[in-house]
Amino acid sequence: MKIALHQIAYQIGMHPNEMAKLVYEGEITGEVPNRNPQAKDAWVDLHSLKNFIEWKFDQGAFDRMFFDKAMRHVNKAMGNK
Repeated sequence: MKIALHQIAYQIGMHPNEMAKLVYEGEITGEVPNRNPQAKDAWVDLHSLKNFIEWKFDQGAFDRMFFDKAMRHVNKAMGNK
């Protein structure tokens, strides 16, 4: 399920450039045309992003507050309550 990169990045509290770097490095699935995370057609896959956030939280890389906020926005974008 695709969502605009800049939209979800700001919602979860991550800079679009930081999220674009995750796409470049293959950590999450997405596309960043012309290496411009602000482009209208730059996107990330929500399932991939959700799995990445859960994985990093389990490793202790994200604190509980970031995790809860990110998951709330990802689930909302996916249509889950």
